[in-house]
Amino acid sequence: VTEIEPVIASFVRAFEKIYRDRGLVFETDIEPGLRFRGEKQDFEEMIGNLADNAGKWANGRVMISVACMEGGTTPMLILTVDDDGPGLAEEARKEATKRGRRLDETKPGSGLGLSIVSDLATSYRGSLALDASEHGGLKAVLELPAA
Repeated sequence: VTEIEPVIASFVRAFEKIYRDRGLVFETDIEPGLRFRGEKQDFEEMIGNLADNAGKWANGRVMISVACMEGGTTPMLILTVDDDGPGLAEEARKEATKRGRRLDETKPGSGLGLSIVSDLATSYRGSLALDASEHGGLKAVLELPAA
């Protein structure tokens, strides 16, 4: 079982330093007391990849929110990472989670991050979906089992 808020807070502190020269602001909205039913290092890998990807593309803001959705057989965490960058067209969003697929070579990376997040989420019977953000960029929605 992994506590959500401390892990995300740690990444926010790190990414604010990494992207300090660009003046990016990382905002969070996390329901208190949420926990992931899984390994801490797997959660760190997922949130780290999503937050770093958003930071690479954001113009000024990255928003991370986590809520719990009750119902069904297992309560699920709904983790959303939104940015205000250029976003991706619908066709490109479908391609972005394929292993090694880089849609833009101008930013650093291996093209593995989103596929790793998707694979890890699936291994926990969760999912990763990419959509357009209401802030203009990309919205990554990660569903994972809650503890």
